[in-house]
Amino acid sequence: MFWQDYSDGAEDRVFLIEGENHYRYSDIFRLGDEFFAHATRAVAIILCDRTHLSVAAYFGALRHGVVPLLLDGSIKRPVLSSTIQAYAPRYIIGDLDSVPDGYAVARQVGSKVFFERIAPVAYPLNDDLALLIPTSGSTGDPKCVRLTGRNIESCTRSIVEYLSFTPERVTVSLLPFHYSYGLSVLHNTAFVRGAMLLTEQSVLEKDLWTRMEEAGVTDISGVPFTFETLRRIRLSDKILNNLRCVTQAGGRLTPALTQHFWQYFADHGVRYFTMYGQTEAAPRISYVPPERALEKLGSVGIPIPGGKVEIVEAIQGGGDGELVYEGRNVSMGYATSWGDLAQGDCFGGRLHTGDLARIDSDGFITIVGRKKRFIKLHGISVNLDHVESTLRNAGATCMVVGKENCMVICVQSESMDIVQAVMKDNFNFHPTAVRLEICESFPLTASHKPDYTALSQRYKLTT
Repeated sequence: MFWQDYSDGAEDRVFLIEGENHYRYSDIFRLGDEFFAHATRAVAIILCDRTHLSVAAYFGALRHGVVPLLLDGSIKRPVLSSTIQAYAPRYIIGDLDSVPDGYAVARQVGSKVFFERIAPVAYPLNDDLALLIPTSGSTGDPKCVRLTGRNIESCTRSIVEYLSFTPERVTVSLLPFHYSYGLSVLHNTAFVRGAMLLTEQSVLEKDLWTRMEEAGVTDISGVPFTFETLRRIRLSDKILNNLRCVTQAGGRLTPALTQHFWQYFADHGVRYFTMYGQTEAAPRISYVPPERALEKLGSVGIPIPGGKVEIVEAIQGGGDGELVYEGRNVSMGYATSWGDLAQGDCFGGRLHTGDLARIDSDGFITIVGRKKRFIKLHGISVNLDHVESTLRNAGATCMVVGKENCMVICVQSESMDIVQAVMKDNFNFHPTAVRLEICESFPLTASHKPDYTALSQRYKLTT
């Protein structure tokens, strides 16, 4: 596994760039070993930030057979408490002020503190269990994805292959490590023994781009929010000359914006990849080869090396249906408490994604919506994702939520005319079932994805 020592001297390469400090792989692995030198196999909550100590703690857990459960370092206390109650972790790594009831300080490594449970709860762990990642970010739902070392290794190897990653690549931590996409960027970097610039800065901060220039960043990875922001920024010649690859995942970017960035980066010799995945796939399912991007605009691409896809439960009279992915990177399943951690593989290498999709004759996948993002309006089944994408493709800034017999279109004021025109020209919903609400800012999750749950709660659409 790539978190163990390589035998070719690669551990002497620079791994993490943090401020003025450069940490080698050997430095990070030594710190990780210091965290877990006396630990037994158990669950350890790691309260993550984008620092070298969080990375060291994560790899230290993997190296010592401890199962890390990754949480946002700024998580709210009630959410942390509910997760602790669900999993009774033996260890917690965080800041000194994050000590929960029932835990005592065992050791300190730099500014991070290793807490140990005063009265440990003994329970079995499946031999293959390597990592737990929550499915809901910061909502307090303790449901986690159960990943094995083989899942992580297999997915990372496939990504490194299609991105043509090499040890000379320099990534940047624009995404948090408790988010599966951000963690995957870290995995890719470590797999080839490349380097990563550590930062928690926004892409809107000028100083970040200066630091990226100085570090020679070759790879940028972002979610749609990242690229909607980048559209307003002029990248320097030095940034563009250093760049080799840009990847976008974590949600749908409009075809127009995808085309813009593909062309922009292609003009500077940079490869631009649209990708798709889920945490349950560790986390990658498909990618769009840059040479097919314009031809397949709107698609999320072909399966990653070693993966296969098919459509099940196809809608009668059409090719749309639920997308099912098969591969070695598919997780073992879910857990909602420590009682689930002894379970074996519940998925059997097949992931029912919950996404509705179609696959064309060339094997390219297009996502058309979520099974759970369907509502009934006066008996008619409505795909909220289709409505939202139709509006966004026309240039509207909006989000669409709803429940039975009520669809709410949240729109910025300058897009109101566009929304009204598109709704009139494209849909025939009964006017009593549709509400337009002015919404100048949209809620986002910690990973900068649209937070439909928060928006539904705002308009009292949840039960």
